[in-house]
Amino acid sequence: MATVFSTAYAGTGESLSSSYYMRRFYTGNTNARTAASRKQYSSSMLSQADAHALRRAIKSLGSFSYDSDHSTNIRNSVSAFIDTYNNLLSSAGSSDDRRMQQTYKSIKKLSSEYEKDLDKIGITVKSNGTLEKRDDLFANADISKFEKLFSGDSDYMQRISSYAKRVEKRSEILDIEEKRAALLKQAEQNAAVSGIDTASLVPSTGEPNTGIGNNVNVVL
Repeated sequence: MATVFSTAYAGTGESLSSSYYMRRFYTGNTNARTAASRKQYSSSMLSQADAHALRRAIKSLGSFSYDSDHSTNIRNSVSAFIDTYNNLLSSAGSSDDRRMQQTYKSIKKLSSEYEKDLDKIGITVKSNGTLEKRDDLFANADISKFEKLFSGDSDYMQRISSYAKRVEKRSEILDIEEKRAALLKQAEQNAAVSGIDTASLVPSTGEPNTGIGNNVNVVL
């Protein structure tokens, strides 16, 4: 999944809502934004969509000039970043995959390292690792404090982006494995109905183990 992003909308002439930024971050995966629609995604597809959206959020925040002309859009973009970040923690944290769990724990640990800096602009790191905005301080904190955490040069953003990329790549692999397993299960069920020996669905010795039998024709 290639990351294509335009920063033209981050201008000084218009104040854009956090909902607008969320829609931009989840471009191509709009249903992954809302709790009701997220249920239609598999675990791997959801974490992939969240990781991709978080990387877009980080790129958006890195495109701003951190001055008073952009303060409203910066705060609204950070608000959308928080929601996207929390989505990723939820989807990655619910995975049974060991590598995903490791990355999930690394992201939580990273935010705990920056807990004091986040607190200064009204963002609380909760015990479960999610971020929560405290509106009064968030709306009035100096924009230079946002720059320290969310600009393109921020160590915090660069490290989260690296973890998000890791989640995205691992999710792609897990999604392929889940689809292969589902196809094999369906093939075995069809074979059982037809009276075919299910052993013929397993690749013979020496062949690459694709998870799909040699005698099953499947179109992905």
